[in-house]
Amino acid sequence: MSKRALVMISVMVAASMLLAACGAAAGGGGGGKTLKIVSSLPMTGSSLTQTQTIVNSEQLRLAQANSQACGGKYTLAYEAWDDASAAQGQWDAAVETENANKAAADPSVIAYLGTFNSGAAKLSIPILDQAGPLVMISPANTYAGLTKPGKGTPDEPDKYYPTKVRNYARVVTADDVQGSVDANFMSQKLGVKTVYILDDQQLYGKGVADVFEATAKQLGMTVLGHEGIDT
Repeated sequence: MSKRALVMISVMVAASMLLAACGAAAGGGGGGKTLKIVSSLPMTGSSLTQTQTIVNSEQLRLAQANSQACGGKYTLAYEAWDDASAAQGQWDAAVETENANKAAADPSVIAYLGTFNSGAAKLSIPILDQAGPLVMISPANTYAGLTKPGKGTPDEPDKYYPTKVRNYARVVTADDVQGSVDANFMSQKLGVKTVYILDDQQLYGKGVADVFEATAKQLGMTVLGHEGIDT
């Protein structure tokens, strides 16, 4: 599935969540209250060409709904936050933590769209889990340990959910599936016999590469080497 298709799915999931919330809020009497969706994505640096499509999609979906929900009972607002810094040139742990805390402290925020990087999600999921919990939907996180027991460290994923309530969902296939499919495709469809693996040392790149390496060896491919590079 293309990245563009995954982005559109993420928007549909967010829209479905809002529609479901209408029923839950029917007895509350919102009176035109403004509800806010925020995204936390690297809008600075090399990921911008991808993250801008996520922002554009969310803006388009809200425009199609005239920024209204529950038959006009609620007005929807959207804010695109940057979790990158110029110093890092990519997502920044300090900025992502600040974004998550800001969303958690704002009672009008009903959804957190992000993150783009799995490392950033490790920081924000537990913060948002303790804020309600606050719903978090990622169109891009693939690190399996965020949601799957036995696919990361022994304390994952439970350590990300201090309230023991799952507040986080992703709409993209995790590394443990991607890496295996990649290796099978190269071996069975392309007939590749020998590989040398490079990863970018990020949770996503290394996660896919590690699973790819293990699967490749199981399939009888020769792995000449595997190293991390500084992109």
